[in-house]
Amino acid sequence: MLLNLVRLRYRDVPVFLSVSSVLSQYVYLGSANVNGAAGTAGGGLGVTYIDRPTISYSPLSGEEFAQQLLTPIPSASIFSLAQSGWPAAELMMMGFERLNHLNNTAFGPVLSQQQIEQMQEFELAVRLIVKLGKHNGFESYRGIGKDAKNRYLVFAENPSPETQTIIAQFKQVLQLDPDISVFRITDRQINRKPDEVILKLRSLLTLMGFLSHGVEVPEEHMQNKFVEQNPAITQIANNDLFVPVNIHSSDAKPDNAFVAIEYQNYWFYIDHSDHASKQAFGLLTYLYMLQAPQSPNAVPLITIPAG
Repeated sequence: MLLNLVRLRYRDVPVFLSVSSVLSQYVYLGSANVNGAAGTAGGGLGVTYIDRPTISYSPLSGEEFAQQLLTPIPSASIFSLAQSGWPAAELMMMGFERLNHLNNTAFGPVLSQQQIEQMQEFELAVRLIVKLGKHNGFESYRGIGKDAKNRYLVFAENPSPETQTIIAQFKQVLQLDPDISVFRITDRQINRKPDEVILKLRSLLTLMGFLSHGVEVPEEHMQNKFVEQNPAITQIANNDLFVPVNIHSSDAKPDNAFVAIEYQNYWFYIDHSDHASKQAFGLLTYLYMLQAPQSPNAVPLITIPAG
């Protein structure tokens, strides 16, 4: 996973592998010996057990690749992770791609000044959602019966003056009708109705492109133009919401790495003391597993010889 993040920063093609089969071979070896001398005799028996597993990997491709990496992350996965204790702001910045007219970071290793400004507006909307959550100013629920496929965003009817101020600011940022309190959540990007709010989630591949902005590129690679210069990135370098993972680079193997890989003669790693980056990397891993196909064909085959 870390290698693919680095590859995306370098505009290289990521490669994903899945376990196609697990072959377990068991070998039993026996031994016996007899020794003796004048008037004495002795011997011994021994049994050795060896387990030789063989794991076969195959690259993700076709329908499996599309389902796991190109399909938008289900909103249910984001909500369930938030209820499990993951920071809501980080989940939204990582998982959400669009809120009404506001776009989150685009896929690609270089950010334009316009994209930075869009991110700042998007971040403001996310922070307002977090504030509303702390004030119990809104809730999200599914419809009933024939309407069960729809999800709604509902604002409190009689909020406190402070909460009402946050609701008004949030509606203004998202260009929502101030007189409507119930909005149907939709992923349709055009012809939004007054009682709808657009919520589009990222795919895993787009999310990884977002996190690849956190890769620290060695100066040598910058000078050799292995990657494109990104002058606008300095504006978001100290904002953990924009890029919640920091991947360092070193010409020597790091001593205190949570995870590390070697690429283009340099080591790239997440430091063990960087808990925010470890959390973001763990979240990416969980989402990857949640997106895995559930068909029986995806289950590894375990073969144990009987003879």
